[in-house]
Amino acid sequence: MNKSYKKDTILKLLSGMSSEKEIRKYLNRFSSDDYRFAVIKVGGAVIQNDLDNLVSSLVFLNEVGLKPIIVHGGGPKLSEELKRKNISFSFKDGQRVTSKEVLDVAFKVFSGENKKIISALIDNGVNAIPVIGNLFKCNIDNKELGFVGEIKETNSDEIKEIINSGGIPVVAPVGHTEDKQLVNINGDKATLALAQEITPDKVIFLSEIGGIFDETNKLISNINIKDDYDRLMNEDWLHSGMKLKLQQIKLLLDILPSHSSVSITKPLHLNRELFTDAGFGTLVKAGHQIDKYQNLDHEQETTITSILESSFKGKLINRYFENNKKEFYLSSCNRASIVISHDQNIAYMDKFAVINSARGEGLGNAMWNKMLSDHKQVFWRSRTNNAINNFYKDVCDGFQKYDEWSIFWIGINDLNKLTKCIDYAAKQPATINYE
Repeated sequence: MNKSYKKDTILKLLSGMSSEKEIRKYLNRFSSDDYRFAVIKVGGAVIQNDLDNLVSSLVFLNEVGLKPIIVHGGGPKLSEELKRKNISFSFKDGQRVTSKEVLDVAFKVFSGENKKIISALIDNGVNAIPVIGNLFKCNIDNKELGFVGEIKETNSDEIKEIINSGGIPVVAPVGHTEDKQLVNINGDKATLALAQEITPDKVIFLSEIGGIFDETNKLISNINIKDDYDRLMNEDWLHSGMKLKLQQIKLLLDILPSHSSVSITKPLHLNRELFTDAGFGTLVKAGHQIDKYQNLDHEQETTITSILESSFKGKLINRYFENNKKEFYLSSCNRASIVISHDQNIAYMDKFAVINSARGEGLGNAMWNKMLSDHKQVFWRSRTNNAINNFYKDVCDGFQKYDEWSIFWIGINDLNKLTKCIDYAAKQPATINYE
């Protein structure tokens, strides 16, 4: 089977999750840089319990010409081995305290887990190459942790050589000091140090859980560091290991290009997370500032007009901005906007728009959450064939469907008020011309 035919076949199979156009958009984006596609951290529990799905997802990426950098852990297996050998161990601030005895077992375990991934990939036609011990130069900064390295230098030359030769590097969480002493490294820190050096489009953490869940066990699909970080770090339900991960993610996003993002998902859902706007897991972005305006200057009006017309693929009616009872949300990147009308006592969302190039980045969710933080009661309408209606149905408290429009609402419990809102929305004239 020639490579072009194989690639098209795989894309068609994948398109069952989304449109082929959408998938190709991401594929083209990721293919632009040889080694800057993605750094993928594989949790130790995944190697033990979900290796088949991991390998399947990585084989797919290899088949379409994408070469991720794999960093793996091995914590659960290491704990098993230490218990089997009756070697005591403990954790401090989310990191394993590593005595010389623990270190000897850790190196053997990490080497074994590395070999397990390598062998499975090679058996499926992937040129996987091990990278163990020579990538990270470390110091031992905290004596209480024992032989735990803090990464000071990352030599990415070997990584680039492997990818340029058509291979996929598989990196174990092992480093060395100046005097060649091997040290244990936190797998998340190793991933983020490598990502800092490579500056990839995506950093992905694969786990059995597949995301960050709130106190009600509901998946948090998007985290905007600018708006959400401080709040999450103060939540009692977020455990110390996940707080450490978020701390490292924030440090990374502070220095990566603005288009970069971090995802937490399951191996089974890796390709869906990579190639669809909706994704599957928790997407973490640095975020953009979202400003709110009561009045617009000419430049702001022009920007919002461009966003609305690009998103809705039509022309905004003349004199749209003359109603002085409107409120405008605008992202600092000028790629998303929400327009609120205050003709009623309850906020009417007249427009919600995200331009195509920004979809899948979490910007729309950030805009939406900002709007809801200001308006606990809101209603809006959408054409019945609008692709975003599935999202609206998920977030709304209720909706009423008509021939041309569906009307949605949040937080409106009074029946009389709700009836007036539905009637108002149904009678509004169209503000986008599609001629």
